Amino acid sequence: MGSLAMRMVTGRCCRSVTAMLPRLWTPPWLKQQQMKRRMFATFTTDSKLRDDQRKIVNVLSASSRMIPVRGDQISLLESPTDFYEAIKDGIRNSRRRVVMASLYIGTGKLESELLDVVADALAENPALEVTLLFDAMRSTRPTRDSKDPRFTSSAAMLSTLLLADSAKWRQRKSVVNEERLKISFYRTPDLTKALQWLLPPRVNEVVGVCHLKAFVFDDNVLMTGANMSSSYFTNRQDRYIWFRDSPPLANHFCSLIDVVSSYSFALGSGTRLLPKEASLTRKREDFCAQMASSLGEFCSPGDEGEVPETGKEFDTFCFPTIQMGPLDIRQDEQCTIALLRGLPSGTHLQLSSPYFNLTPEYEDVLLEVAERNRVDILTASPKANGFYGSAGVSGLIPKAYSLLEQNLYERSQRIAQDDCDSFRKGLSIHEYERSGWTYHAKGLWGTLPSDLEGPSLTLIGSSNLGYRSRDRDLEAQLFVITRNPHLVGQLSAERDSLFSRAVKVDSRSFLDSDRSGGYMAAKASQLVRSWL
Repeated sequence: MGSLAMRMVTGRCCRSVTAMLPRLWTPPWLKQQQMKRRMFATFTTDSKLRDDQRKIVNVLSASSRMIPVRGDQISLLESPTDFYEAIKDGIRNSRRRVVMASLYIGTGKLESELLDVVADALAENPALEVTLLFDAMRSTRPTRDSKDPRFTSSAAMLSTLLLADSAKWRQRKSVVNEERLKISFYRTPDLTKALQWLLPPRVNEVVGVCHLKAFVFDDNVLMTGANMSSSYFTNRQDRYIWFRDSPPLANHFCSLIDVVSSYSFALGSGTRLLPKEASLTRKREDFCAQMASSLGEFCSPGDEGEVPETGKEFDTFCFPTIQMGPLDIRQDEQCTIALLRGLPSGTHLQLSSPYFNLTPEYEDVLLEVAERNRVDILTASPKANGFYGSAGVSGLIPKAYSLLEQNLYERSQRIAQDDCDSFRKGLSIHEYERSGWTYHAKGLWGTLPSDLEGPSLTLIGSSNLGYRSRDRDLEAQLFVITRNPHLVGQLSAERDSLFSRAVKVDSRSFLDSDRSGGYMAAKASQLVRSWL
């Protein structure tokens, strides 16, 4: 037998043996993976998703894990007051775990009362464990308007009310266990010691922050873009979606926050930040590589996450994403752009970003979408911007955002001049303004061609879709696609409520005196764009 014939026979034998192996023995990990994929196919088929919805699911599942949930267990909150009360109720009703991540917590009366609820819950329930994650630079920034002289920063208030021997829950020695309360502060690896020395507090935050927001109470998840401070509890409008009884979703965000916390500093007595083992790596490159490796499980394409309970009918699918530019993790950006490009013709896309500084990639893809669909963008008016009226350089920020908004408006108008079907497609910009309020809502709503009652697609989370979100900050988002009519109705009402307080922008809008920054504002907007 010649050598070529021998290789052919050997190849056939190898393929035959390989084909028989799964019948003889299948590794446990492969069995689990096969089961997940079968259930994924079953969910997306039996859930009666329409063709355009299934197309969206396929696009998102290529880059993110899928977590099925029931739409009747999802509710939307309307106001900052609802958000504040939901956090307090979530803490009080938790029996096993409270996990909360936010950019920072304020130092006012409402925040103090919130931490008292945490202390009471720890004292009354010995089985409860609490994990808190904040940004290190934002939380150690000196506070200028605290009513309590003890609370010189967020870190000082957390230490005083939760860690000090005088803290309420620590008075009951029988329930004191240091492992039950973990407070972590993440510091971006891009803030070197030299930069920290050169840049004063507040300014050093432009280098990068831990911007993700998620609240977990046992198996319930509250997703939002809001932070934990008095304005977000009173007159700063955001979005809030409550997912009840979803262990896979809750476990996902608990695990994510645990991993980020392991690469953060622990809050010690006073305001001392104690490095954890994972954060001791001296070289930036090594730290980023190690942390990126630890976060790999959260952004592996094709991983459908935990297998949910059988026997339940799932009509809603969640796709969590993360974006961590310093670690070269760009899952959210990839998913968002793929989703926008994959929208079927006839979709009505509505997007909100309070700080209008879209990256060129997002601007370009939105203009592409607008060539075949209707696109409405909602942003804060200068008066509804959180920096409006600030002293010094900060006061120019709303004007800088307005100039960036004007650039996109003029680009969209040049395209619209060549198209007579502007009612069914094209891009429009709307500005939210409400007396005495600021605007912070972010995300999107997608009304697909087959949606008759409202949007069946939404995105909620911490990203502003700008340069900072893409390159500097740590972000967490959640895409949701549903066929549940009650949830569709809630999304429609939420969207309509926000847009009802907005005015459509035209060329005259940019002549307003609030936007006149002249040459300096124009130059500043270009110079600092990548930092906003």
